[in-house]
Amino acid sequence: MIDELDEALHDLYPVPGEDAGALRRVRTRVLAEIEERPADRRRRWPRLPLAVAAVLVAVAVVAMALRGSAPPVAMVEVAQTLNTAADAQTRALDGPIPAGSYRYIATHSLHAAYNPGVAGLFGTREETWVPADPSAQWFLLRTDTGERTRLLGTDEQVKGSGLDARSSPERLSGRCGNFYPAAGDPCAAPGNWQSPTAAFLAELPRDPRRLYDRLRTDTKGHGQDRDQEVLVYVTDALRSGLIPADLRAALYRALTYLPPLEISERRVTLDGRAGTALGITAAGKQQEIVIDPVTGAFIGERKRLTEDQDGVPAGTVVGSSTVRYAIVGKPWQRPAS
Repeated sequence: MIDELDEALHDLYPVPGEDAGALRRVRTRVLAEIEERPADRRRRWPRLPLAVAAVLVAVAVVAMALRGSAPPVAMVEVAQTLNTAADAQTRALDGPIPAGSYRYIATHSLHAAYNPGVAGLFGTREETWVPADPSAQWFLLRTDTGERTRLLGTDEQVKGSGLDARSSPERLSGRCGNFYPAAGDPCAAPGNWQSPTAAFLAELPRDPRRLYDRLRTDTKGHGQDRDQEVLVYVTDALRSGLIPADLRAALYRALTYLPPLEISERRVTLDGRAGTALGITAAGKQQEIVIDPVTGAFIGERKRLTEDQDGVPAGTVVGSSTVRYAIVGKPWQRPAS
C-alpha cells in the first residue's frame, strides 16, 4: 500500500527532487495522525487489495481537503511549506564574517507584563555584535523602545502600577557572549538551544528525524505542552542568529515530524516583513513561528491567547519578536538601512 499511497500523496504534494526524504516525512505525518486518532473516530475498513486501499486513502485525503477540515491535508500543506523553506535555506550561502568585522543581530520584541487588574505589551530591542572569532569580545545593547499597548485596565491604572516605566539602555560585553560572567572559562560553556555555542551546533545531527528525536529528548519535562515546547526550542535557536544554513534547513524539516503543527495564518506581517505563521495550540495559547516560505528566512515568532487569561481575552497577541541580521565593521555600528 505504501507505494500507491506515496504516489497519491506525491500528486497532492510534489516532492523537491533534492530532498529524497520529503515524501517519507509527509507519509509519516499522515499515517501518524490517522493512527493517533481515538479508536472510535477511526474508520474500520475491511481488508482490501493494497492498490484499492491506497486509492481509498488518497480519496479520503482529497475529500477532507475539499471540506477544509482534515488534519492529514493540513499536515501535507505544513510539510510542503517547511520543505520549500528548507530547500531555499539549503541553497543559501552563509559567508564567513571577515576578520575584524561583526555579525549584527537585532531582535525587536514585545513582551506582556501583568499586575493585578492591569496588563500591557512593552517593546524592547536587543542588538548583538558577534566577532568573527567567537572567543573574542561580544557586545550587547538592550534598549526600551517606548512601545506600550494596554491590554487590561485603564491608562491611569497602568501608570499607577509602574508597568509603563521606562528603563535605561544597557550596554554589556563579554568573551564568548557571556554578558554576565560567572566562575570558570566563559568560552568552555557547553551551550544549549537558547544559547548555542559552536560546539553545541557542531554536534547537532543534520538528519531531520534524528534532529527531531534530539529535540524531543531535550524538551522532555519542560513547558506546559510537549509539542509546543519543541516549537519553542526551535524558535529560540533560530532567534539567536547563530544557526548555519544547513542546520536551519534541518530544523525546518524536523518540524515536519511535529503532528499538531498547522498553518495558522498564510500571510502575516511582523515589523513590515510578510511570512507564513505555523503554530501549535495548547495550554491556552497558540505559539507560532513565522518564516518566509519562499526564501526560508526566519522572520520571528508570535504568541496569542486561545483562552481568556487574567482578564485578557482570547485572541489577544501577548508576545512577538522579529530578527534581522547583517555584517558590520565594528561594535555598536548599525547596518545602513
